Amino acid sequence: MQQFFNSLYTFFVGLLYDRKTPFFGQYKAGIFNDTGFYTLLTALGLVLVFYYLFNHLAPRLTHLGLYRPLHWLLVLLLVAGLGALIAWRVSTGQQAGADAYMRYFIVANTLVAVLWYVLFSLALKWGSHHARRTPF
Repeated sequence: MQQFFNSLYTFFVGLLYDRKTPFFGQYKAGIFNDTGFYTLLTALGLVLVFYYLFNHLAPRLTHLGLYRPLHWLLVLLLVAGLGALIAWRVSTGQQAGADAYMRYFIVANTLVAVLWYVLFSLALKWGSHHARRTPF
């Protein structure tokens, strides 16, 4: 799993920023893996909450119409924000220097969080009663 996250984040950060930080070994040793794992779980958890808790198990919430594309977009923005927060917290928690690479890593993790959310939405929306066609 660590090799997958190392490749994923090296690719995404490389698209945005072409220099490596002196802390790059620290990023590859633990930050990429921890951030990727937490981001993956967060995106999966919020997809499950949106499609199955809001639209399947909680009938009272169904009457509020929490299955519309606008609500899906709001949860997507929440996932993006949490992705940025996770990247920042893990990086600072492992004493990585606050440099330009960290900023681009945070942006890259925000994009990865959105990517995970969209992929999990496509894979898991079919079991939802009301949000089968949300967002598309």
